[in-house]
Amino acid sequence: QREAVSDKEGRYNIPQLAPGIYKLTAKTAGFSDAVINNITLQVNEPATVGVVFEKLGATSTTVSVEAFSATINTVDASLGNVISSEAIVELPSFARNVANLLSFQPGVAYFGGTDDRNGAVNGGRSDQSNITLDGADVNQQSNRAAFTSVLRVTPDSVEEFRTTTSNGGADTGRGSGADIVLVTKSGTNNLHGSLYEYRRGTETSANSFFNNRTGLARAPLLINLFGGSVGGAIKKNKAFFFTNYEGRRDASSTTVSRTVPMELLKQGIVVYHNSAGALQQVTPAQAQAVVDPLHIGVDQAALAVLKQYPVGNNSAGGDGVNTTGYNFIAPQHSKQDTYTTRLDYKVDNAGKHSLFLRGTLQNDHANGTPQFPGAPANSATLANNKGVAAGWTAVLRPTLVNTVRYGFTRQGGETTGILGSNYVSFRGIDTISGVNTALKRTVPVNTISDDLSWNHNSHDFRFGGIVRGISNQSVDYSKAYSTGTTNASVLSGSGADITPASLGVSAGDTTTYQYAMIAVLGIVTSATGNYNYTASGAVIPPGSPVVRNFVNRETEVY
Repeated sequence: QREAVSDKEGRYNIPQLAPGIYKLTAKTAGFSDAVINNITLQVNEPATVGVVFEKLGATSTTVSVEAFSATINTVDASLGNVISSEAIVELPSFARNVANLLSFQPGVAYFGGTDDRNGAVNGGRSDQSNITLDGADVNQQSNRAAFTSVLRVTPDSVEEFRTTTSNGGADTGRGSGADIVLVTKSGTNNLHGSLYEYRRGTETSANSFFNNRTGLARAPLLINLFGGSVGGAIKKNKAFFFTNYEGRRDASSTTVSRTVPMELLKQGIVVYHNSAGALQQVTPAQAQAVVDPLHIGVDQAALAVLKQYPVGNNSAGGDGVNTTGYNFIAPQHSKQDTYTTRLDYKVDNAGKHSLFLRGTLQNDHANGTPQFPGAPANSATLANNKGVAAGWTAVLRPTLVNTVRYGFTRQGGETTGILGSNYVSFRGIDTISGVNTALKRTVPVNTISDDLSWNHNSHDFRFGGIVRGISNQSVDYSKAYSTGTTNASVLSGSGADITPASLGVSAGDTTTYQYAMIAVLGIVTSATGNYNYTASGAVIPPGSPVVRNFVNRETEVY
């Protein structure tokens, strides 16, 4: 219950109200009380409700009316839309990602992929968007990706959210992009709950064109998403709780495409078209006598590696002469668990002081694909993001309201890698073993904010600020190992030394011939050496990660 006193012109203001459905009661001397029911206030969107006293009478008499169905924002110039919990739950969305609903707003550029223009809003770049959950920063600080909240926001845990696409206020806007404000559900005096499950299986999926072409069956698809929520009162009109659990299990598979050597190349025989278009072969004996200037010939160690590759099954891959494609079905299992809990407490019976505490925890695990069938997965992705938000709203007097919030959001993730040593690759052929490297990143973000609203006559003054501390800690193995490759293009003369004119290699096959020939000769023509140092200049040993910790300290006032 909140009170406000209008000025002599009849203007009133009730700031810092939580989203919900309200009843407004207006009193004045000589008129019956005016009651307006079912006023819907939406998150972060100003609403104007006019009151008209139509009947003379004693104050014991009440005139009740229903609020109009729609309110128009006449308070500020912000543009955006509010999406309610009903729409959030019922609108179909892939993986039930609430933040993805931003893509439905006018002015949003969304076309998939990782282009940094994806998620741009009215010209503002995608990394200029800002996402908060219960007033706490939940931005993806590592790459500032659009449509991404570090904390998974499940549809059944969100009361509603508003996306401001233009002209955001100083109290919420942080950049030139969209501003997304999400609010977690709260408990009520009545006990409510839900149970749900969604399933997607192979029976509703179709095979890809390339799988059909190569004779591969449909990749198994099995996604189960399930959960439940419950909310109610711990003490009626005083303390409330809400909790939600959501799990997802994927027991699916995916099609993996690799480029492998053809069977003749495994024997050291290089194939090419001559200038007349006829297929020709260079045998190991010819390679030693005619092609290799040093007459060393085919390298047996290189052939031993080439022979480890499986037989190709996709003629659409490779160059069609010395390399071909290989497709296979690989398992890709993952699991996700998300826990959300919120507590609300009314400090006094008048509701002038209220507290809330919200906690979110998620544990995720996803396997990557193997390099070839029977090999271990090239990587696995782990995530244990977590966050806490707390707030205190105090009505110091009817015209003065203050809200203090604290938020802690910790992004914790790790991608394991299979690479454990230096390696050499064949140009134009996928490596026989995976070369994924490990990366561990932890990004804790602490935010403290304060917002003060003061109404004076017809004026609404707002003051506030936020202090944000961001620590980006990483352990990175991407530059821990050195690499080499058989690449004829970096030879003197761009490979002319291994392309004698007597062979008559056609211009269209020159590159594919040279890549294949340098591979069977086993000549490592180029290498990349990675040498890492600490900030003090100390050498980091090969095979060891690079450890970094970047810190941002940000302060904003308005």
